[in-house]
Amino acid sequence: MKTPMNVFNTAMKKKKKNRKGFSLVELIVVLVIMAILAAALVPTLIGYINQTRQSNSKNECASAVSAAQTILSSAYASPDKTYVNQSDSSKNVVFTTFTTGSADTVANYCDVVESLSEVYAGTTGESGTATGGVTKIGIKDGAVKYMVYTAENGDVVTYVGGKYSVGKTAGNDTTSYT
Repeated sequence: MKTPMNVFNTAMKKKKKNRKGFSLVELIVVLVIMAILAAALVPTLIGYINQTRQSNSKNECASAVSAAQTILSSAYASPDKTYVNQSDSSKNVVFTTFTTGSADTVANYCDVVESLSEVYAGTTGESGTATGGVTKIGIKDGAVKYMVYTAENGDVVTYVGGKYSVGKTAGNDTTSYT
């Protein structure tokens, strides 16, 4: 005969057996499902990261184009066609010599654009050539029509006639703007 205490003890033993936790198989199944979800998610996140990086590079180039146009407009408003650089008077840009293609004036103009737009200015290599920052600017009919900007992350943004393209090398449609 079972006493009430024996019935209670038997019921408690059954409850303890049901509370022993997850089995190893259940844990492995959950981990496999999580790994599959992570494998599907990582490439998507990497794509978003690259897209954001390129967007930042385009925005920096747009800032440089805007600064270049501001400098150009200011110089054309001046009677002597000179942009007076308020932060460094040794880097005033004179557009009468710029149109002749003087390398020093073009480099000076690129430096002033980088300074005004507050974008990555690049570095100067051992050969004395600039790597990064604004490397080329094309002006036609009083407007900035072409620019090549190399961002700090290595993206090369080419601005041609209102459109921006991002790649690892500059676009080659410069013939009518240089």
